[in-house]
Amino acid sequence: GLKCDANGAFIDQDAPPPPHTDALPTDWTPYDNRAEFEMAEFLFTRNQMSAKQIDTLLNLWAATLIKHNDAPPFANHRDMYATIDATPLGDTPWKSFMLCYNGAKPEQDVPPWTDGQYDVWYRDPLQMTRSILANCAFDGGIEYSPYRDYTTEDKQYFKNFMSGDWAWKQADDIARNEENHGSTFVPLIIGSDKTVVSVTTGQTEYHPLYLSIGNIHNSVRQAHHNGVVLIGFLAILKSTKEHNDNIKYRNFRRQLFQRSLVKIFESVKPFMENFDVTHFPDGHYRRTVYGLSPYIVDYPEQILL
Repeated sequence: GLKCDANGAFIDQDAPPPPHTDALPTDWTPYDNRAEFEMAEFLFTRNQMSAKQIDTLLNLWAATLIKHNDAPPFANHRDMYATIDATPLGDTPWKSFMLCYNGAKPEQDVPPWTDGQYDVWYRDPLQMTRSILANCAFDGGIEYSPYRDYTTEDKQYFKNFMSGDWAWKQADDIARNEENHGSTFVPLIIGSDKTVVSVTTGQTEYHPLYLSIGNIHNSVRQAHHNGVVLIGFLAILKSTKEHNDNIKYRNFRRQLFQRSLVKIFESVKPFMENFDVTHFPDGHYRRTVYGLSPYIVDYPEQILL
């Protein structure tokens, strides 16, 4: 991929990268200041105070501030929890959406799963991918284009993801659009684990969803904990003997899985045909086109794809 500026215009390929700038140390968003953040961190994480006790503390605090025409940092426990939920994790906040069954239901003995509301939690994969690419720790351990290696016997040698035939073919497809010439192809490696991280009281389990990119070397991905990131928790309907022969249940279970993935990755879709401008580990910007690589998944979830 050719180097460019932040607007996507190609630059002298021998030019040094632009100077690195850090976020202001006074930026405590979504908190108003450091004291507000530290209070929420103390009450929620270290003290683990109950919601009722938080309300009592804030009410007493508010009473002492009335004469000063002032107020405590949070109105009540709900206000504090809402601020905590809005706190970005690794610069990318958690979001959620809800899916539900919208097919025909029987007039009697309505199955509980048809009335369920299924929450899916995720972090924007586009932002998470940009964070991986901007990580200077990966400099020297990343490929900017697909390549092919051969042994002395002229046999193709495979090692890292970008040395594979699939990445090469994808780059050829991208190059058919002249606007993408000079772009870097970034394949998204996605996988989910059948490991159940949470079981709700109903028929739903939550399975973690992970993301990596094919550009970083295998050795770097294995050694660096930010080479693979958690981007979501998929709501998965339990597979039970009771529903093994229920076609509607099996179809909805598959649709719930598939539509969750479509929704989660909708931010990436526009940049699978047209380039994004992204910061890379060497400090330079490059035009970037993303692609969804083969999905890594255990057998129980393979049948849902």
